[in-house]
Amino acid sequence: MSSIIVGHFSQAEQLEQARAAIAARDFAADEYSSYYLNPPGQHGLLRFGGDSASDEGASEAGKGAATAALIGGAAGLAIGSVGGPIGALAGAGVGAYVGSLAGALGRTHSAHPEQASVEHPAEPPAGPALCVRVDRPGSEAVAVSVLTDCGARQIERASGTWAEGDWQDYDPRRPVEILYRATQPGPATGT
Repeated sequence: MSSIIVGHFSQAEQLEQARAAIAARDFAADEYSSYYLNPPGQHGLLRFGGDSASDEGASEAGKGAATAALIGGAAGLAIGSVGGPIGALAGAGVGAYVGSLAGALGRTHSAHPEQASVEHPAEPPAGPALCVRVDRPGSEAVAVSVLTDCGARQIERASGTWAEGDWQDYDPRRPVEILYRATQPGPATGT
């Protein structure tokens, strides 16, 4: 397994600037590779689309929807019963729908990468990315510095199989360690 540092950028110009800067810092051409990442969920890893059943931020949404649907359905049934059997059914249906929506939303949050798993991932942002193999002593600090200076909006540490200048077993669902995340992502001001 190789140690890999990944820099995510907002613009292709930033990626090209980072590629040039990495090459200028004595990284061999087979020690870095660039990619364009699809938006989360758009890698088509599941048979019927998507990358996982839910991401880390929505892993509890189903439980919240079921619980609140039962409560909303019961409340709607009680309120709707004033209008007779049809009103009771309509009230139960509307109550269950509104309850399930509120319950799912109440259990949804931004994904936390440190709690992610392959089943419930916190996928990286879409856009250009530069992956750098950092197996040589001291190369990780240099790569992180270059990526930060070139305007990376997020920098991650991962491990994987690197061969022929490419990360062979990349999986966007695999948990990574976030080393840096820009508070205001945007273009680099130059280096």
